Amino acid sequence: MRSARLALGAALAACVLPIAAPAATASAAVLPPVRAQLAAPGAVSVGIKGQAQRTSYYCAPASSAIVLRAFGVKRSQDQLAEEMRTSAEARSTKRENVLAVLNAYVRPEGYEFRLTYAKDDPAALMARVSQAVGVLGKPTIVAVLGNRLPWSRKKRDFGHAIVAYGYDTAKGTITVWDPNARRGATGTHVIPAKDLAAVVFDIPGRGVGGVFELSKPLLSR
Repeated sequence: MRSARLALGAALAACVLPIAAPAATASAAVLPPVRAQLAAPGAVSVGIKGQAQRTSYYCAPASSAIVLRAFGVKRSQDQLAEEMRTSAEARSTKRENVLAVLNAYVRPEGYEFRLTYAKDDPAALMARVSQAVGVLGKPTIVAVLGNRLPWSRKKRDFGHAIVAYGYDTAKGTITVWDPNARRGATGTHVIPAKDLAAVVFDIPGRGVGGVFELSKPLLSR
């Protein structure tokens, strides 16, 4: 496996995304899987250039900057924050804006992201990560409740964005990069898929899933 190249920038703390009323389950609203014709290998890790978020609410721009570099697109966190209309007042970035900006950069190359559900569904989460990483060779983003991650325990819920760039189906684990600049949080973590699925931040009330599922439509034609 190729190890991730770590490049930490100056940053502050965990980012905050809008919190909606929790839903009992989102499994009934799971979108259809991507119709890829290629099977994912059992274990894969792709190379990334990690970075820490530059402000306490730049988790989405930071994660997006990491992912876009894998597509050959170099954009700074500040540039992406402007394009995604990251709000300093709300200290957050709307997930729909993140999706729109990512797709504006990757669609010319034939790729597309969409938001799908995986809360409490480790099989769905593993399928989405292995599709991006194992089939398409790209990292992707997972929206989570950051305070519930094993390495970032806090009482108050806050939305957070992390990068998934590896997995091992036999071990049932997913490798992620957390841009949270708090000591002990920033960097690579290997987490059981069931534990990560437990903290996926789906928002069914807005029709917004927590996993940025990547597809390349040409594969299904």
